[in-house]
Amino acid sequence: MARLRQQHPQNYVNSGNIHTDFENLVRYINAAERGNKTVGELLEILFSDAGVFRGPIELRVDSTAGLQYRVGQYTEAETGWLTLSAMADLRGASGQSVGNVEGPIFFNRLDHEVGAGVASVTVTAGGTGYTTAPTVLFSTPTGTGGVTATGTATIAAGAVTAITVVTAGAGYTAAPTITLTGGGGSGATTSTTLAAVSAVIPYTFDDDTDEIVVYKNGVLLHEATSASTAAQYTGDAAADTVTLATTPVVTDKITVYSIRDQAISNYRRSDVEITSVTATVAFVHTADEKLLVWRNGILQAPGGSADYVADAASNVLTFALVGGLSVGDVITIATVENLALKTVAGLMFEDEYTDANGYIDYAKLAIDADEIPQAKVASLATTLGAKANLSSSATTPSGPATGDLWLDISQTPNILKFWDGAQWLQTSPESSLPTFVVTNAGQYVRVNGTGTALEYGNIDFSALVPKTFMAAANGVASLDSSAKLPIAQLPDVYSTHTLQYWSDNVYGAAGAVPNATFLISRIWKQKIRIDGITHKLSAGTCTIQLSVDGTVVGSTHSVSTTAVSANLGTVIEVDATTVAKRLEVVVTSGAGATSLEVGLAVATLSV
Repeated sequence: MARLRQQHPQNYVNSGNIHTDFENLVRYINAAERGNKTVGELLEILFSDAGVFRGPIELRVDSTAGLQYRVGQYTEAETGWLTLSAMADLRGASGQSVGNVEGPIFFNRLDHEVGAGVASVTVTAGGTGYTTAPTVLFSTPTGTGGVTATGTATIAAGAVTAITVVTAGAGYTAAPTITLTGGGGSGATTSTTLAAVSAVIPYTFDDDTDEIVVYKNGVLLHEATSASTAAQYTGDAAADTVTLATTPVVTDKITVYSIRDQAISNYRRSDVEITSVTATVAFVHTADEKLLVWRNGILQAPGGSADYVADAASNVLTFALVGGLSVGDVITIATVENLALKTVAGLMFEDEYTDANGYIDYAKLAIDADEIPQAKVASLATTLGAKANLSSSATTPSGPATGDLWLDISQTPNILKFWDGAQWLQTSPESSLPTFVVTNAGQYVRVNGTGTALEYGNIDFSALVPKTFMAAANGVASLDSSAKLPIAQLPDVYSTHTLQYWSDNVYGAAGAVPNATFLISRIWKQKIRIDGITHKLSAGTCTIQLSVDGTVVGSTHSVSTTAVSANLGTVIEVDATTVAKRLEVVVTSGAGATSLEVGLAVATLSV
């Protein structure tokens, strides 16, 4: 728009000149109008009736529209906003580098020298000549954030009798001096007592974005350790304070730093308390990460000839201390720099754009139902239909199709099963079967005598087949030439009975059972099989084992006051058909053993 100017200045001698200038003015004003608003309406937006600029000019970032502004005062939050730059332009094109993420940044340092306030003032000399109470002046504190104390004086009979502390002040690292002025007198002296020191230190930080580190007299204070030792300090962002676990003393120097937290800087910290002597401490890190390491708050030097060596390949720090780290040592490890540049590209610059794993939320893509090219999904239904359906549940899936898989979580460990069209089959072979050899032919798998494993064994129908059917194919036994039953037709087991031993029968009365060998029975003209044993003591404990003619056989058995009856894992056979044999019990490891009872389950065998 051209600048307004007169065509005929000071020359309005005719109506034509006036008309020309008036026409120019109308055209100028029309050109200045915007959006069907006159010049006056536009100016009213910017200026009040008094000609004062309305303001303010506001800026905001709208997640949809982008960078926006508005001028003036509005009663509604969403009125008057105009877009300066679209969000896509702010984000940058996809794949475009918009910057590099730096390592941790230490900032907002506080150096706090612990001081105290004034608790009381004692008048050591009242002086003379005071007609009015003198003014009480305390010296200025030297500690960080110091506040000068105040007080008033009381006089009587021309002397100062008391100093009252009005405000205690803060930050005194030594007792302040007191000056008394005015009042017309002189000679009054005082002594000052400081108040108790507070463990609370004022410090402003943001708990959402910042971590803090705290030093006391140059020594790093630890956070809660791996051995659950409490932290030496706590931070309260809401109250803007740092509280020490142990109250400091006057002149202690506390230093506090803020650090951008892991979400921003990848800062990580670990406080490890040593519970057994060792030279290594685990800490997951990369070769690009620089570390700071403290032992009991003292900064350590890196390098093979110094305090420690960091090994990123094995994620450990090895310390050079002779004899290793001591129990109770606290090792603090923190990442302070990452030399690897992390490029932030295009749309990924938004924190909310991806989840914790870096995956884009499907909803963020805003893809309509008909916007995916059909060529990309044409075979999707067929491909998915060809895949096996996998279910994970504690109950049998309903309506399975051939080829479906089912992870049965009702069993421990979980079992993966396969539906063959008629039944669920395990997908892995049974691994608990024992190995087999030729001699296992015709045997079956059974649970062993202790119920702990599987084993191969022969089928025994002796307890199920009637005795009249034993050893006779047709159910009727035949006689030999001597009118006797042939041995081949005799049953393997004639009878079963129990052989007993009771120590009281030996001694005639209840008494202690020594470590010795005792006769149970002498077997003659018999072949027997010992299948089980029962035993008990009236008091104490001992160990027993069977012996045949002085040779121990079978396992040892621990005997106590609790009656135990058990099947033998391996049966014991005693053949006394031609030579008589002693069956004995051997007692060992007796401890107060009294009244031993032993019973043997015996079967008489055919010979």
